Amino acid sequence: MKKEKGPLILLNLDKPGPSSKGVPPSPQAPPDSLISHAPAEAPVFATSQKRPWLLADLFRALLIALSLVVAAGFILVLLPQPNIDQMTRDLQSRHGTAGQEQLSLLYLGDETKDNEFHVRAVVRNITTVPIERLDAAIRLYAHDGSVLETTVVRLNKETIAPDETGQFDLVYPNYQSEFAKYSVEFKLREGGVVPYKDMRTTR
Repeated sequence: MKKEKGPLILLNLDKPGPSSKGVPPSPQAPPDSLISHAPAEAPVFATSQKRPWLLADLFRALLIALSLVVAAGFILVLLPQPNIDQMTRDLQSRHGTAGQEQLSLLYLGDETKDNEFHVRAVVRNITTVPIERLDAAIRLYAHDGSVLETTVVRLNKETIAPDETGQFDLVYPNYQSEFAKYSVEFKLREGGVVPYKDMRTTR
């Protein structure tokens, strides 16, 4: 005798069940082989060490300063000595006060007479104290600006009182017109330089 088969129940697995009505199906996660695991970038932090470009800039600045110093030295070497003396006197008069200038140059001139070269100067003591043992150093220059000779001449007075004048007269024998220029500097016999103010009416 044949058994009667009961009713067949078909289950639809693709559709949501009654308990999931109104809830969208959750998407299926892709397999691990399809997910690209990009490495996360590590945060970058600045260190407290000096950067190389700072050292390069410092080195470049030092090179520029050194080149300027070398260029200034070359300019001073190439300048004629009279110009350097004049620049020194200008700096002394510009940065110095009236108390530092102890002499007033009243006259400075030269002449050639009887085959002799004469340089004569007159100075005045513009301080309130006597100036003792004062000498004059005269530099004689060639036509190319080089120093040919430096001569030290004593003034006609050992002591120049305040507001008193003193003078010197340099005589160079057998003169053959070898000097083109000259400069004068006043010094104490102990070695100190005495600044002066140029008060000549005609220079």
